[in-house]
Amino acid sequence: MTTTDTERGPAAGRAAAPPTDPPSTDAARSGTRPSASATARLRLAWRQMPVLAALRRQVRADRPLLGVPVAAAMHVSTETAHLMVTLKDAGARLLLHPSNLGTLDPAAVAELRRRAIRVNLPDTGSASLTEQLAAFRPRLLADNGTLLTACADVPALAGDLLGATVHSRNAERTARALAAAGRLPVPVIPVADSVLKSAVETPAGTGQSTVHALVRATGVQLGGKRAVVVGYGTAGTGIARYLQAMRCRVTVVDTSAVACLRALADGHAVGALDTVLADADIVVVATGTRKVVTDRHLDLLPDGVLLGNIGHYPDAIDVPALTRAADRVTALGGGVHEYLLAGRSVFLLGEGSQLNHVCAGGNSSETMDLTLSLHVLCLLHLVRRPDDLVPGLNPLPDSFSETVARAKLRALGHVA
Repeated sequence: MTTTDTERGPAAGRAAAPPTDPPSTDAARSGTRPSASATARLRLAWRQMPVLAALRRQVRADRPLLGVPVAAAMHVSTETAHLMVTLKDAGARLLLHPSNLGTLDPAAVAELRRRAIRVNLPDTGSASLTEQLAAFRPRLLADNGTLLTACADVPALAGDLLGATVHSRNAERTARALAAAGRLPVPVIPVADSVLKSAVETPAGTGQSTVHALVRATGVQLGGKRAVVVGYGTAGTGIARYLQAMRCRVTVVDTSAVACLRALADGHAVGALDTVLADADIVVVATGTRKVVTDRHLDLLPDGVLLGNIGHYPDAIDVPALTRAADRVTALGGGVHEYLLAGRSVFLLGEGSQLNHVCAGGNSSETMDLTLSLHVLCLLHLVRRPDDLVPGLNPLPDSFSETVARAKLRALGHVA
């Protein structure tokens, strides 16, 4: 396929291992250098991201973002660290705001700080996010919705922006709401619109990482277990599929009749939350909404149930209500807490935050390679082709998904 300069992706052929840089002497003296094992783990993860690695080599030569301040709000993981390093190699100045402190990877933070990439953590000072953005004056955002909202509240910040990418459907909804209110004066490209996100990264990545988290955190034998998946969107579909592949008996709960019909067609049972909880061995909330499992559901949870959330909102499960109702709470390690409720044990994974991130490090590097590469292409598009875009939501160019998919196939040894 022929692409324009804006769309050109990684070079053809098998992607080489990602570029690596030796730790700096200053970083080693300052104590910010990651441990040898952490560095090895980072390199393994980055090696599994050949598309982003190829883009990194390209932008390292071109420096297309030289001097451009880029602020990002994402989970701080080994994969996000690779994205930040790629943008730095493109010449950008960077500020990374964690989406969720509960999913923070200390090794990723250490690596970013070693490379003088600023990570906005509580130990960096008492300034608010808005104050930090005002001092940083970003021109581009790679966002989960937090930064767009903060910039929209300050006209001077919004006026500085060239544009933004948004990572998730929740972030896209935030952008649409800002646009509808007349508070989004810049172009925004939703990466979640890519079929690579909806058909590959989210269902395959989240499905696998959720199963990985359940087994890694608890040692549960999944075959034969009764699993309830609440929400049958892109993530819930993938989770149910992976649990089914592990021989769980899956029941889906969703308020949409269409989603329930899809679940039936996929071989799952369907039911109402109030009626299926009592028989569940595993309950995973995948709605991406708030207040799903509340105090009124606590008496329905059976002894020994594994309970967790993979949605963006940590209050999808009412953890404060669970804590108030518990006679005792015991931290078991690995992101698992046991809540004793009138003689019944409820095992909460991830403290209500995204259990696949807290207990298993998030989606695989191989699947994140796709979406994070799209962020790079879209950010470059915002800089190189501003006249092609309008304020508000802009469609992600179809050619970007095709470019990334072809590069991934080549890296995997397939002809594309």
